[in-house]
Amino acid sequence: MIQYLSKIDNFGAQFKPRITQSEHEHKSIIGGVFTLLVYGVCLAYFIFVLQQWQTGQILPKILIESDVAAFSKFKMPNDLIAISYIRYEDSQIDPFQQQGNILMPIMAIMENNKPISYQSILSNNEISDYGTNYIEMEQMELVKNMHNDKSQENNKVYLLLITTCKEQYLKSNQTCASEYEITNFLRMGLIPIEITVTLQQFSTTDQKLYEVEKRLQFLLQDDLTLKADLSFQNTKSVVDDHPIFSNQKPFIYFSDFTVLTQTISYNLSKSIIQDDVFIQISFQIDPIEVLQQITYVKIGEMLADVGSIANLLLTVSWFIQQFNKEELENKMIDQIISIYYPQFKSIIKIKNVIGRTVEFRHEKVKINQKEFIQWYKKVRQNAIIKLSVVNQIHEISRLYFILRSQANFQSMIRFQDYGIQMPNKLFEKQKDEINNELPSNEFKVDDYDLESDQIVTNNLCDEDLNILSYRIKNEDK
Repeated sequence: MIQYLSKIDNFGAQFKPRITQSEHEHKSIIGGVFTLLVYGVCLAYFIFVLQQWQTGQILPKILIESDVAAFSKFKMPNDLIAISYIRYEDSQIDPFQQQGNILMPIMAIMENNKPISYQSILSNNEISDYGTNYIEMEQMELVKNMHNDKSQENNKVYLLLITTCKEQYLKSNQTCASEYEITNFLRMGLIPIEITVTLQQFSTTDQKLYEVEKRLQFLLQDDLTLKADLSFQNTKSVVDDHPIFSNQKPFIYFSDFTVLTQTISYNLSKSIIQDDVFIQISFQIDPIEVLQQITYVKIGEMLADVGSIANLLLTVSWFIQQFNKEELENKMIDQIISIYYPQFKSIIKIKNVIGRTVEFRHEKVKINQKEFIQWYKKVRQNAIIKLSVVNQIHEISRLYFILRSQANFQSMIRFQDYGIQMPNKLFEKQKDEINNELPSNEFKVDDYDLESDQIVTNNLCDEDLNILSYRIKNEDK
């Protein structure tokens, strides 16, 4: 079982022979500079992307879909809809004033196309941009039941009706204008009325809803009724802002609306409140709702973005690798030449910017450049052959044949077990004590690996281990 576990190990290490005593691989100054450049650029770009991510400057991914909802219910926020009269001169009368009222806004609730309640929304809470009364509608609860599903709530629509002042709908401290004042006002012709609708939008920077106003202007006519249908588009935004995992937060709001207008006769308008209606505006939910999936950038995506920049920069690494490869080969060749020609260690190479040798110099003697370059090219080709593994095996085999010609087969076999004896001070037990621990008295320590007759003990010592080593020779000299 243990051996099987070792076979499936994906983190195994390969033996990598050293080039020199301290180097597993050749590295250059140019490669180091380029490495610092790549990591420096990647780090700077990562800090830049991280700063943009923290300040919300990176745009999230937004997926928008549309769906038809057979049933939907939405409670609209307060102050969503407001009505006011557009007055171009201060001398003009405000028809929506509470004292001496001329035009009265009435909110009617329709359930399954049947009116169930009427209420005047005439108030005096704010002043519009035109200096006239700014009337805000109360909170509405819209219900859309397309298939008249009995298990769901009935379809509910709100109507805004603008008609002449009706005393039955007046509140305390409110009065109607006289018939004469109402008639004179209506004779003015086209009367501009403005409807302000406050919608909401989602801010991807602050991750909050903010309000957006849209204004509609209608012209009131004395002899016709203007009918407008406002269908509010329900938007559901699901926001995922977690840097690693999924964390969905829903936002439901009205983001837009569509308007359909037409003119109708008084006969149809009278069927609602039994009186003349100049403007009739219905508010309902659009059956088509928008589903918006907003996903902010994850840390993994940022790292992938930085990694793509790093990969782009590392495409240049091929040239650096080729430079290091050539420099390593030249270094090994020069070391091989120095082994066979010790005087070559005193030769200094003068290189240009791209690393090409342009001149050879000696510390004391002037060099004949032409002759030296020809000699160097010839010796270099021979040294390149030394780097071949096949050549190394070939030369070792030739040495074996030379030794084999000087000794018989049995003598060569004996050298298989020759080695350096370990110092006796490394072991606390004596020879007799070791013999007593052996499984058989016939097998003595003389046959054991500690002091076997096959181990050379008289002529070899620890220094023999590296006596022919290139490193030791180089240090001695």
